[in-house]
Amino acid sequence: MIHDCIDCLPTVFAIGNEYQIIIPFTKAAVVWAKVGDCLYYDDSNGILRSNINIHRIHIPMNVLDEAREYTIIYRIMTDRKPYFPVSEDEQSFTVPFRPVMSENINIYLLSDAHNLEKEPIEAGRFFGEDIDLLVLNGDIPNHSGSVENFYSVYRIAAGITNGTCPVVFARGNHDTRGIYAEEFCRYTPTCNGKTYYTFRLGSLWGMVLDCGEDKRDTNAEYGNTVCFHNFRLQETQFIYDVIKNSETEYAADGIKNRIVICHIPFTRIYKPPFDIEQELYAAWTRLMRDHIKPQLLLFGHQHCARMSYPGDDMDQQGMPCPAVIAGWPLKGDGDELSKYCGAAITLNPDGAKITFNTNDGEVLQQATLDF
Repeated sequence: MIHDCIDCLPTVFAIGNEYQIIIPFTKAAVVWAKVGDCLYYDDSNGILRSNINIHRIHIPMNVLDEAREYTIIYRIMTDRKPYFPVSEDEQSFTVPFRPVMSENINIYLLSDAHNLEKEPIEAGRFFGEDIDLLVLNGDIPNHSGSVENFYSVYRIAAGITNGTCPVVFARGNHDTRGIYAEEFCRYTPTCNGKTYYTFRLGSLWGMVLDCGEDKRDTNAEYGNTVCFHNFRLQETQFIYDVIKNSETEYAADGIKNRIVICHIPFTRIYKPPFDIEQELYAAWTRLMRDHIKPQLLLFGHQHCARMSYPGDDMDQQGMPCPAVIAGWPLKGDGDELSKYCGAAITLNPDGAKITFNTNDGEVLQQATLDF
Protein backbone atom coordinates (compact mmCIF):
# COMPACT_ATOMS: atom_id res chain seq x y z
CA MET A 1 0.00 0.00 0.00
CA ILE A 2 1.48 3.35 -1.05
CA HIS A 3 1.73 5.99 1.67
CA ASP A 4 0.37 9.52 1.26
CA CYS A 5 3.85 11.10 1.54
CA ILE A 6 5.06 9.16 -1.51
CA ASP A 7 4.15 10.38 -4.99
CA CYS A 8 4.14 6.91 -6.59
CA LEU A 9 5.60 3.43 -6.20
CA PRO A 10 9.36 2.97 -6.64
CA THR A 11 11.06 2.31 -9.97
CA VAL A 12 13.92 -0.22 -10.26
CA PHE A 13 16.38 1.00 -12.90
CA ALA A 14 19.01 -1.33 -14.37
CA ILE A 15 22.43 0.30 -14.89
CA GLY A 16 25.70 -1.60 -15.21
CA ASN A 17 25.71 -4.35 -12.59
CA GLU A 18 23.41 -2.60 -10.14
CA TYR A 19 19.83 -1.52 -9.67
CA GLN A 20 18.98 2.04 -8.72
CA ILE A 21 15.67 2.20 -6.89
CA ILE A 22 14.21 5.68 -7.19
CA ILE A 23 11.24 6.85 -5.11
CA PRO A 24 9.66 10.33 -5.38
CA PHE A 25 8.37 11.75 -2.11
CA THR A 26 6.06 14.69 -1.50
CA LYS A 27 7.63 15.55 1.87
CA ALA A 28 11.17 15.80 3.20
CA ALA A 29 12.31 12.36 4.35
CA VAL A 30 15.32 10.16 4.96
CA VAL A 31 15.09 6.89 3.05
CA TRP A 32 16.76 3.51 2.90
CA ALA A 33 15.98 -0.03 1.74
CA LYS A 34 16.32 -3.51 3.16
CA VAL A 35 17.10 -6.37 0.80
CA GLY A 36 17.63 -9.71 2.49
CA ASP A 37 19.60 -8.96 5.63
CA CYS A 38 21.36 -5.87 4.22
CA LEU A 39 20.48 -2.18 4.45
CA TYR A 40 21.16 0.24 1.59
CA TYR A 41 20.88 3.99 2.19
CA ASP A 42 20.19 7.09 0.17
CA ASP A 43 23.12 8.99 1.64
CA SER A 44 25.80 11.50 0.76
CA ASN A 45 29.07 10.41 2.35
CA GLY A 46 27.27 9.01 5.38
CA ILE A 47 24.64 11.75 5.65
CA LEU A 48 21.09 10.58 4.95
CA ARG A 49 19.63 12.88 2.31
CA SER A 50 16.39 14.77 2.97
CA ASN A 51 17.00 17.98 1.01
CA ILE A 52 15.74 16.31 -2.17
CA ASN A 53 12.40 14.62 -2.77
CA ILE A 54 13.54 12.18 -5.47
CA HIS A 55 15.45 9.50 -3.56
CA ARG A 56 17.86 6.95 -5.06
CA ILE A 57 19.16 3.73 -3.51
CA HIS A 58 21.93 1.64 -5.12
CA ILE A 59 21.62 -2.15 -4.78
CA PRO A 60 23.83 -4.83 -6.41
CA MET A 61 21.86 -6.71 -9.06
CA ASN A 62 22.72 -10.16 -7.76
CA VAL A 63 21.45 -9.26 -4.27
CA LEU A 64 18.00 -8.10 -5.41
CA ASP A 65 17.73 -10.85 -8.03
CA GLU A 66 18.18 -13.43 -5.30
CA ALA A 67 15.94 -11.76 -2.70
CA ARG A 68 13.03 -11.15 -5.11
CA GLU A 69 11.72 -8.31 -2.95
CA TYR A 70 12.79 -5.05 -1.34
CA THR A 71 11.51 -3.05 1.61
CA ILE A 72 11.53 0.75 1.50
CA ILE A 73 12.00 2.31 4.95
CA TYR A 74 11.77 6.02 5.70
CA ARG A 75 11.23 8.73 8.27
CA ILE A 76 9.49 12.00 7.46
CA MET A 77 11.68 14.88 8.64
CA THR A 78 9.86 17.37 10.84
CA ASP A 79 12.76 19.73 11.53
CA ARG A 80 16.28 19.03 10.29
CA LYS A 81 18.04 21.49 12.58
CA PRO A 82 21.81 21.29 13.12
CA TYR A 83 21.43 19.70 16.56
CA PHE A 84 18.80 17.15 17.60
CA PRO A 85 16.84 17.00 14.30
CA VAL A 86 13.24 15.84 14.64
CA SER A 87 11.61 13.14 12.53
CA GLU A 88 8.45 11.05 12.58
CA ASP A 89 8.29 7.35 13.39
CA GLU A 90 9.85 4.89 10.96
CA GLN A 91 7.52 3.55 8.26
CA SER A 92 8.02 0.87 5.60
CA PHE A 93 6.46 -1.10 2.78
CA THR A 94 7.63 -4.11 0.78
CA VAL A 95 7.52 -4.59 -2.99
CA PRO A 96 7.98 -7.96 -4.79
CA PHE A 97 10.54 -8.02 -7.60
CA ARG A 98 10.89 -10.24 -10.68
CA PRO A 99 14.34 -10.30 -12.29
CA VAL A 100 14.69 -11.12 -15.98
CA MET A 101 15.14 -14.90 -15.96
CA SER A 102 13.48 -16.26 -19.11
CA GLU A 103 15.00 -16.12 -22.59
CA ASN A 104 11.59 -14.95 -23.84
CA ILE A 105 11.63 -11.33 -22.69
CA ASN A 106 8.61 -9.01 -22.86
CA ILE A 107 9.88 -5.45 -23.35
CA TYR A 108 7.76 -2.33 -23.64
CA LEU A 109 9.29 0.68 -25.40
CA LEU A 110 8.15 4.26 -24.71
CA SER A 111 9.59 7.61 -25.72
CA ASP A 112 8.43 11.17 -26.35
CA ALA A 113 5.72 11.28 -23.72
CA HIS A 114 6.49 14.99 -23.18
CA ASN A 115 4.90 14.94 -19.72
CA LEU A 116 1.89 12.90 -20.79
CA GLU A 117 1.24 10.25 -18.16
CA LYS A 118 -2.19 8.63 -18.46
CA GLU A 119 -1.95 7.65 -22.14
CA PRO A 120 1.61 6.19 -22.06
CA ILE A 121 0.71 4.20 -18.94
CA GLU A 122 -2.38 2.77 -20.65
CA ALA A 123 -0.38 1.81 -23.76
CA GLY A 124 2.48 0.43 -21.66
CA ARG A 125 0.21 -2.03 -19.86
CA PHE A 126 0.09 -4.16 -23.03
CA PHE A 127 1.75 -7.15 -21.31
CA GLY A 128 -0.01 -6.62 -17.97
CA GLU A 129 1.87 -8.37 -15.16
CA ASP A 130 3.92 -10.34 -17.70
CA ILE A 131 6.12 -7.37 -18.58
CA ASP A 132 9.81 -8.14 -17.98
CA LEU A 133 11.45 -4.83 -18.91
CA LEU A 134 10.28 -1.26 -19.54
CA VAL A 135 12.43 1.02 -21.71
CA LEU A 136 11.89 4.77 -21.31
CA ASN A 137 13.75 6.12 -24.32
CA GLY A 138 14.01 9.87 -23.91
CA ASP A 139 11.82 12.97 -23.81
CA ILE A 140 9.59 11.54 -21.10
CA PRO A 141 9.52 15.02 -19.53
CA ASN A 142 8.82 17.88 -21.95
CA HIS A 143 11.96 19.67 -20.72
CA SER A 144 14.14 20.04 -17.64
CA GLY A 145 12.94 23.52 -16.73
CA SER A 146 11.41 22.30 -13.46
CA VAL A 147 11.97 19.43 -11.05
CA GLU A 148 8.25 18.61 -11.23
CA ASN A 149 8.70 17.51 -14.84
CA PHE A 150 10.92 14.63 -13.72
CA TYR A 151 8.04 13.12 -11.75
CA SER A 152 6.50 11.98 -15.05
CA VAL A 153 9.36 9.51 -15.46
CA TYR A 154 8.52 7.79 -12.18
CA ARG A 155 4.75 8.00 -12.47
CA ILE A 156 4.83 6.33 -15.88
CA ALA A 157 7.29 3.66 -14.75
CA ALA A 158 5.33 2.95 -11.58
CA GLY A 159 2.03 2.95 -13.46
CA ILE A 160 3.31 0.21 -15.77
CA THR A 161 5.64 -1.89 -13.59
CA ASN A 162 4.39 -1.24 -10.01
CA GLY A 163 8.06 -1.38 -9.01
CA THR A 164 8.19 -5.12 -9.67
CA CYS A 165 10.50 -5.42 -12.72
CA PRO A 166 13.50 -3.58 -14.21
CA VAL A 167 13.37 -0.32 -16.15
CA VAL A 168 16.02 1.13 -18.48
CA PHE A 169 16.17 4.89 -18.97
CA ALA A 170 17.76 6.94 -21.77
CA ARG A 171 18.02 10.72 -22.01
CA GLY A 172 16.38 12.56 -24.93
CA ASN A 173 17.21 15.89 -26.51
CA HIS A 174 14.33 17.73 -24.81
CA ASP A 175 15.71 16.49 -21.49
CA THR A 176 18.79 18.64 -22.12
CA ARG A 177 16.79 21.88 -22.03
CA GLY A 178 16.15 23.95 -18.92
CA ILE A 179 18.05 24.89 -15.79
CA TYR A 180 17.73 21.44 -14.17
CA ALA A 181 19.30 19.75 -17.20
CA GLU A 182 22.67 20.53 -15.63
CA GLU A 183 21.57 18.59 -12.53
CA PHE A 184 20.03 15.72 -14.49
CA CYS A 185 22.05 13.12 -12.61
CA ARG A 186 20.50 14.24 -9.29
CA TYR A 187 16.98 13.46 -10.44
CA THR A 188 17.32 10.58 -12.91
CA PRO A 189 19.25 7.30 -13.10
CA THR A 190 22.79 7.63 -14.50
CA CYS A 191 26.03 5.63 -14.37
CA ASN A 192 28.32 7.67 -12.12
CA GLY A 193 26.78 10.80 -13.59
CA LYS A 194 27.04 9.61 -17.21
CA THR A 195 23.91 9.22 -19.34
CA TYR A 196 25.43 6.39 -21.41
CA TYR A 197 26.15 2.94 -20.04
CA THR A 198 25.69 -0.80 -20.50
CA PHE A 199 23.55 -3.26 -18.57
CA ARG A 200 22.89 -6.98 -18.35
CA LEU A 201 19.59 -8.58 -17.37
CA GLY A 202 19.75 -12.38 -17.49
CA SER A 203 20.63 -13.38 -21.05
CA LEU A 204 20.04 -9.83 -22.35
CA TRP A 205 22.89 -7.33 -22.80
CA GLY A 206 22.19 -3.72 -23.67
CA MET A 207 23.94 -0.45 -24.39
CA VAL A 208 22.30 2.94 -23.79
CA LEU A 209 23.66 5.83 -25.88
CA ASP A 210 22.90 9.55 -25.74
CA CYS A 211 23.18 11.85 -28.77
CA GLY A 212 22.50 14.94 -26.68
CA GLU A 213 20.90 17.65 -28.79
CA ASP A 214 19.84 17.33 -32.42
CA LYS A 215 21.48 20.49 -33.82
CA ARG A 216 24.97 21.99 -33.66
CA ASP A 217 26.18 23.43 -30.37
CA THR A 218 26.24 26.91 -31.97
CA ASN A 219 22.51 26.86 -32.79
CA ALA A 220 20.79 29.93 -31.33
CA GLU A 221 18.17 27.71 -29.68
CA TYR A 222 20.74 26.67 -27.08
CA GLY A 223 22.00 30.16 -26.29
CA ASN A 224 25.66 29.15 -25.86
CA THR A 225 24.89 26.68 -23.06
CA VAL A 226 25.92 23.30 -24.54
CA CYS A 227 29.09 21.43 -25.56
CA PHE A 228 27.67 18.21 -26.99
CA HIS A 229 30.36 17.65 -29.60
CA ASN A 230 32.89 17.10 -26.84
CA PHE A 231 30.35 14.97 -24.96
CA ARG A 232 29.94 12.74 -28.03
CA LEU A 233 33.71 12.37 -28.40
CA GLN A 234 33.89 11.07 -24.82
CA GLU A 235 30.98 8.74 -25.57
CA THR A 236 32.78 7.41 -28.63
CA GLN A 237 35.72 6.48 -26.41
CA PHE A 238 33.25 4.73 -24.11
CA ILE A 239 32.08 2.59 -27.06
CA TYR A 240 35.70 1.69 -27.86
CA ASP A 241 36.22 0.75 -24.19
CA VAL A 242 33.16 -1.51 -24.25
CA ILE A 243 34.53 -3.26 -27.33
CA LYS A 244 37.94 -3.62 -25.67
CA ASN A 245 36.21 -5.30 -22.72
CA SER A 246 33.85 -7.38 -24.87
CA GLU A 247 34.43 -10.59 -22.89
CA THR A 248 32.80 -9.02 -19.84
CA GLU A 249 30.21 -7.13 -21.89
CA TYR A 250 28.32 -8.30 -24.98
CA ALA A 251 30.47 -11.43 -25.49
CA ALA A 252 30.15 -12.65 -21.90
CA ASP A 253 28.99 -16.19 -21.16
CA GLY A 254 25.23 -16.58 -21.25
CA ILE A 255 24.45 -13.55 -23.44
CA LYS A 256 21.78 -14.51 -25.98
CA ASN A 257 20.45 -11.10 -27.07
CA ARG A 258 22.11 -7.71 -27.64
CA ILE A 259 20.22 -4.43 -28.02
CA VAL A 260 21.27 -0.79 -28.39
CA ILE A 261 19.00 1.97 -27.07
CA CYS A 262 19.23 5.62 -28.11
CA HIS A 263 16.64 8.38 -28.29
CA ILE A 264 17.81 9.86 -31.63
CA PRO A 265 18.22 7.42 -34.57
CA PHE A 266 21.90 8.08 -35.28
CA THR A 267 21.85 5.83 -38.36
CA ARG A 268 19.93 8.50 -40.31
CA ILE A 269 21.31 11.66 -41.95
CA TYR A 270 18.78 14.44 -41.42
CA LYS A 271 18.09 17.63 -43.34
CA PRO A 272 19.68 20.88 -42.09
CA PRO A 273 19.92 22.05 -39.33
CA PHE A 274 19.71 18.49 -37.99
CA ASP A 275 22.47 17.05 -40.22
CA ILE A 276 25.08 16.92 -37.46
CA GLU A 277 27.97 14.59 -36.57
CA GLN A 278 27.78 12.55 -39.78
CA GLU A 279 31.34 11.26 -39.46
CA LEU A 280 31.01 10.51 -35.77
CA TYR A 281 27.65 8.75 -36.10
CA ALA A 282 29.03 6.77 -39.04
CA ALA A 283 31.78 5.58 -36.69
CA TRP A 284 29.20 4.58 -34.04
CA THR A 285 27.24 2.61 -36.64
CA ARG A 286 30.39 0.92 -37.96
CA LEU A 287 31.45 -0.11 -34.45
CA MET A 288 27.99 -1.58 -33.85
CA ARG A 289 28.06 -3.44 -37.16
CA ASP A 290 31.64 -4.75 -36.98
CA HIS A 291 31.99 -5.52 -33.27
CA ILE A 292 28.93 -5.37 -31.02
CA LYS A 293 26.52 -6.85 -33.61
CA PRO A 294 23.22 -5.98 -31.88
CA GLN A 295 20.10 -7.77 -33.01
CA LEU A 296 17.82 -4.80 -32.41
CA LEU A 297 18.08 -1.01 -32.15
CA LEU A 298 15.49 0.85 -30.06
CA PHE A 299 14.91 4.48 -31.08
CA GLY A 300 12.50 7.34 -30.39
CA HIS A 301 12.56 11.04 -31.35
CA GLN A 302 10.67 10.65 -34.64
CA HIS A 303 7.15 10.74 -33.12
CA CYS A 304 6.16 7.72 -35.16
CA ALA A 305 5.54 3.99 -34.89
CA ARG A 306 7.53 2.03 -37.44
CA MET A 307 10.20 -0.52 -38.18
CA SER A 308 13.39 0.50 -39.96
CA TYR A 309 15.57 -2.01 -41.81
CA PRO A 310 19.11 -1.88 -43.21
CA GLY A 311 19.05 -0.05 -46.53
CA ASP A 312 15.70 1.72 -46.10
CA ASP A 313 15.00 5.46 -46.06
CA MET A 314 16.19 5.83 -42.45
CA ASP A 315 19.53 4.11 -43.04
CA GLN A 316 22.27 6.25 -44.49
CA GLN A 317 25.07 4.93 -42.28
CA GLY A 318 24.86 1.16 -42.75
CA MET A 319 22.59 -0.08 -39.95
CA PRO A 320 23.80 -3.23 -38.19
CA CYS A 321 20.28 -4.61 -37.67
CA PRO A 322 16.59 -3.63 -37.71
CA ALA A 323 15.32 -0.80 -35.52
CA VAL A 324 12.09 -0.26 -33.62
CA ILE A 325 11.07 3.42 -33.53
CA ALA A 326 8.28 4.08 -31.06
CA GLY A 327 6.80 6.80 -28.93
CA TRP A 328 4.06 8.65 -30.76
CA PRO A 329 1.67 11.17 -29.21
CA LEU A 330 -0.92 11.25 -31.99
CA LYS A 331 -2.78 14.48 -32.68
CA GLY A 332 -6.42 14.78 -33.71
CA ASP A 333 -7.98 17.24 -36.16
CA GLY A 334 -7.85 20.06 -33.63
CA ASP A 335 -4.15 19.45 -32.89
CA GLU A 336 -5.10 18.04 -29.51
CA LEU A 337 -3.79 14.68 -28.30
CA SER A 338 -6.05 11.86 -29.42
CA LYS A 339 -3.99 8.87 -28.28
CA TYR A 340 -0.48 7.55 -27.66
CA CYS A 341 1.40 4.68 -29.32
CA GLY A 342 4.35 2.64 -28.02
CA ALA A 343 5.86 -0.72 -28.94
CA ALA A 344 5.52 -4.14 -27.29
CA ILE A 345 8.51 -6.37 -28.06
CA THR A 346 8.84 -10.06 -27.26
CA LEU A 347 12.51 -10.91 -27.68
CA ASN A 348 14.24 -14.28 -27.68
CA PRO A 349 17.51 -15.70 -29.06
CA ASP A 350 15.83 -16.69 -32.34
CA GLY A 351 13.90 -13.52 -33.12
CA ALA A 352 11.40 -10.91 -32.01
CA LYS A 353 7.76 -9.99 -32.38
CA ILE A 354 6.92 -6.28 -32.32
CA THR A 355 3.45 -4.82 -31.85
CA PHE A 356 2.79 -1.08 -32.11
CA ASN A 357 -0.24 -0.43 -29.92
CA THR A 358 -2.16 2.62 -28.75
CA ASN A 359 -3.56 3.36 -25.32
CA ASP A 360 -7.10 2.61 -26.54
CA GLY A 361 -6.16 -0.92 -27.63
CA GLU A 362 -5.64 -0.34 -31.35
CA VAL A 363 -2.81 -2.26 -33.05
CA LEU A 364 -1.26 -0.02 -35.71
CA GLN A 365 1.34 -2.44 -37.02
CA GLN A 366 3.07 -5.73 -36.26
CA ALA A 367 6.40 -7.19 -37.35
CA THR A 368 8.25 -10.46 -36.86
CA LEU A 369 12.04 -10.80 -37.03
CA ASP A 370 14.24 -13.86 -37.34
CA PHE A 371 17.81 -13.56 -36.07
